Amino acid sequence: MAQVVIVGGGIVGAGIAYHLAVEHGWDGIVVIDQGELPYNVGSTSHAPGGVVIASHSKLMAEMALYSSRLYRRLDPIDDKHINCFALGGLELARSEARGHDLRRLHGACKSFGIATHLLSPHETVERLDFMDPAALAGSLFVEESALVRGYHIVGDLLSKSGALTLPHTALDEIETAGGRIAAVTTSNPEHPRIETELVVIAANIWSPALTRGFGMEIPLRAFQHQYVIGPRLSGWAGFDRSDLLGENTYPLIRDLDAAMYYRQHWDQLGIGSYHHDPHMVRSEHVGASAMREFTPEDFVEAWELAKELVPELRGAEPQFDTAYNGMFAFSVDGYPIIGESKHLPGLWSANASWITHAGGVAKSVAEWIVTGTTEWDMRQAHLYRFQDYATTQAFVDTVTKKNYREVYDIVHPRQPITEPRNVRLSPFHARQVAADAVFTAFAGLELPNWYESNAVLVEEHTDQIPARNGWEAGWWSPIAAAEHLAARDRAGLWDLTGLSIIEVSGPGAPEFVNELCSNDMSSPAGSVTYTCWLTPGGGIKRDLAVARMARNRFWMFVGEGTVGMDLHWVETHAPPSVVVTNISGAYSALGIFGPAARDILGSVTPADLGNEAFPYYSGQWIDVGVARVYAVRLSYVGELGWELHIPVDSSLAVWDALVAAGEPHGLILAGMAAMDTMRIEKGYRLWGADIHTEYDLVEAGLGWTAKLNKASFIGRDSAAAAKVKTPKKKLVPLRIDDDTAVLMGYEPVGKGEATVGYVTTGNHGYSVGHGVGYAYVPAELAEPGTTLHVEYFARRIPATVVQEPLFDPKGDRMRA
Repeated sequence: MAQVVIVGGGIVGAGIAYHLAVEHGWDGIVVIDQGELPYNVGSTSHAPGGVVIASHSKLMAEMALYSSRLYRRLDPIDDKHINCFALGGLELARSEARGHDLRRLHGACKSFGIATHLLSPHETVERLDFMDPAALAGSLFVEESALVRGYHIVGDLLSKSGALTLPHTALDEIETAGGRIAAVTTSNPEHPRIETELVVIAANIWSPALTRGFGMEIPLRAFQHQYVIGPRLSGWAGFDRSDLLGENTYPLIRDLDAAMYYRQHWDQLGIGSYHHDPHMVRSEHVGASAMREFTPEDFVEAWELAKELVPELRGAEPQFDTAYNGMFAFSVDGYPIIGESKHLPGLWSANASWITHAGGVAKSVAEWIVTGTTEWDMRQAHLYRFQDYATTQAFVDTVTKKNYREVYDIVHPRQPITEPRNVRLSPFHARQVAADAVFTAFAGLELPNWYESNAVLVEEHTDQIPARNGWEAGWWSPIAAAEHLAARDRAGLWDLTGLSIIEVSGPGAPEFVNELCSNDMSSPAGSVTYTCWLTPGGGIKRDLAVARMARNRFWMFVGEGTVGMDLHWVETHAPPSVVVTNISGAYSALGIFGPAARDILGSVTPADLGNEAFPYYSGQWIDVGVARVYAVRLSYVGELGWELHIPVDSSLAVWDALVAAGEPHGLILAGMAAMDTMRIEKGYRLWGADIHTEYDLVEAGLGWTAKLNKASFIGRDSAAAAKVKTPKKKLVPLRIDDDTAVLMGYEPVGKGEATVGYVTTGNHGYSVGHGVGYAYVPAELAEPGTTLHVEYFARRIPATVVQEPLFDPKGDRMRA
């Protein structure tokens, strides 16, 4: 019997075998592949081998850095197998806009502990003597980027794993018994049936077709990408092809503005190009190989762009010894897709990865299988981060084509998805369009960022809204600032349909919810409690509000963008005595917040909204006009107000009633941008940025949510240990003394010449009158008054640790 059968012998599958064996001591590992091993027919076989470390994503940077270091330390099988050219990488800029982005990337890399250097055009050409400095605006040199031979690394990983490798072996079926995996059947006559309880699908571009029958949707597509080897450069004529180390003596070169890259092959230049229309291939049509015939018509523009950079190519004809279209996987959001199936326990996905991240993906999958947790937070790579719409054929086709076209594009962190739009609409959408809403897409749901109809408010608050310009301010509007200030003065109405509701009911619900949550959940029906879910190691799985609807019924309010992962977490731990239901689709939500909120809501409901009848952090069913809604008295913006959870078919009636009632009180419609600036100056955490599984409650300033007098809860022991030890780091608010700065996250925070942390979230606090950034810094630097700096596009701006919360520190406004 095998401990695990890994389907797919590319670099990810081989990496999982290696990590399970070498890092976790497993044996009984079987790797099957439909092609040869280790020289298989997948993407690893043709990948030119670039390992790109620099990234604006912390998870992807960590995975890439780990991969690069893993590949460097592997010993070649013999002297004919050179695994890695550890020569670094150059990210080229042709435009000033790209140079600006590379300065931001340089900062992010510093935050992640990645050594990079900004270079001028002439400094760049000192490293690339065959290129024209006149074509460049500069570059970023990344010390630990590399070039590798993927197929040699596969052989080395498999050899060290001791796995039984079965080439030319296709997966036929997965047999089940008692709702779990019992065996796999294969096309291999010597191993037609392999008993196992664990199967990892790491077949990448073939995987969606393999897993669909088991209820596991993997939203990725294969895309053809061009690579050629041929141009011989005169300066390289002396390279000896018997010298394996001499095949490549230059760094990995990425021509970002042209969506191309370059590498040396002894005396020849290799050129890779994404600079052509997407050629998408669905999983079921990939066939026996990840290779396709070269399409010369797609390389015409790429050749012209290459000649701009490499003078020796000018006047030459595009003649190549090697030319092909090789397929790589593109997921709908550009991240790996890993995790265990909730429909068939024991079935795992390890897909949507390239060589750059394969080692990190393999490490994480192995950790997750063996220990149930991972070193890095998996929210961006989780199998169940996708809602149903994101796995439909039309959506996957459209978005992956867009991702291919934009593979090297400069994308603003706050830029919403460009296509497809209007995938999901809240019941209030028509009213918002009529009010000239500027929308952002949140988990496919169109929600207002701000309303152009509120432009008249800007004049009212001009002295409180600093001017902003430049690329970094591209997705900012002074109208959002005016909405923030007007809501603080009077009241705002927000569309909160992006909140999801997981209902837990049944006789075991009280005990289960208390076990799931860090806070004491034994308060009576009608109470609402802010709490966290923790991993066994004490990391913050998520924060949330929980309403006790009845003795044996609870509503858990989570984010729309994470409801799939959150539902999976609850279902995974739920005992038979409870029923877990996602009721999000049955309800919309509105938030009415601000000093006038009680007067406005009170005019359309007979309910008593006073403090005694309806205290802060409580909930009850109330009538709003002719609709019955569940009202929760809490506020993510730090103001008096209520969240109203409304049956979808009654939604418009409630919107219209509130808008009409609010007119004499100066009620405004407000968007998500204002909500973010209001929450950050109030000190409320943003899950996925300020808090996630890599931080514990004490570090995050949420230690008060762990009630250790409870009998037990997931992560209790770790939470208890965190409370009695001195934390190494703490999340603190920073006053940013530059009103023009638009912090976007991952800007380095420094003390003197040392980088001591990075910004998790940042924005402008319009009510407190200055910029605000949150950052984890060493505990000894967490005292209010400590002076630090934030590196912002390669320049330092002063920052000071301040006491939180900055706005309404006693919370009087919410309890008014």
